[in-house]
Amino acid sequence: MDKQSRTRSHRVFSAIRISALSASLVRELLASGRYATARAYSSSVRRVLHFSGDEGLCFSSITPEFLKRYEQHLLCGGCRRNTVSLYLRMLRALCNRASRLGLARFPSGLFDEVFTGTDSSNKRAIPTSSVKLLRDANLCSNPGLEQARDFFMLSFYLRGIPFVDLVHLRHSDLSSGILRYRRSKTGSPLTVKIEPEAASLIRKYSSRCAGSSYLLPVITCDGASGYLQYQSALRRYNESLGELSRRLHLKVRLTSYVARHSWATAAYQSGIPVTVISESLGHTSEKVTYTYLASFNSHTLSLANRKVIGMVTQPGCGKYNKVNANLRGKYPT
Repeated sequence: MDKQSRTRSHRVFSAIRISALSASLVRELLASGRYATARAYSSSVRRVLHFSGDEGLCFSSITPEFLKRYEQHLLCGGCRRNTVSLYLRMLRALCNRASRLGLARFPSGLFDEVFTGTDSSNKRAIPTSSVKLLRDANLCSNPGLEQARDFFMLSFYLRGIPFVDLVHLRHSDLSSGILRYRRSKTGSPLTVKIEPEAASLIRKYSSRCAGSSYLLPVITCDGASGYLQYQSALRRYNESLGELSRRLHLKVRLTSYVARHSWATAAYQSGIPVTVISESLGHTSEKVTYTYLASFNSHTLSLANRKVIGMVTQPGCGKYNKVNANLRGKYPT
């Protein structure tokens, strides 16, 4: 390519606006019913355009220096690391799309200096003692809180099914005590045996859905209107869970995803292999599953360390016998 052609090519690349490519992608997502993903892209693009102060921001402006300043702007603005990561991943996906379409060229490692991973330090699980406290709470006088509690428990009983999948379940997904559905986020098919605890709650609420194809009384229609109903229900659900957290004096504020994280952590701490937990949740990799799992408490870790040390000491050492006896049930050799 001669100098004149390279100059023309650079001008074309420089003129490609992020907002234009994003708009076309959002239209595609909406047409395919992926409303949440479309919303995430729209929100991410609004963020970066606001930061740049340029509604006509072009891909040629996206440099490692720009991204680092953008990351710091988000963090200083109060965004959590995982939220920052989401915005940056959305922007990276747009850059990748522009590159694949031949609309832009980027240096290798463009996003290497900013955080695009998952910060697992902020665990969102509650212990089984808190799950029991929530289950047994007397909420008959407040139907709204009672329903929020019941949906939380149903999510827990159905292997941590996300709220978005729970409220989109249909009567046809349930047959002979087996629930079959696809995760809205990944499309992964899941099969869940309905345990008696879940069956009781399903009967309680499905009876209110006469004439509806949906299993629970939350959504009444498909498409964009159904998505708006889901968004409204999710907001009310999280508000009610927050109120339950305060009433029960829980250390972790309940949200729609706490049931999922709590199921995963309870399974992990009961000795169920991570491979099984990952498949139960419909995760595409165990790496994702590990971000869900709360750490063992320090006492349990101390017992584990004592057992390992005991393995290299003389058998029968008196001061280790009691510790090892306590460990046999918790960590079978």
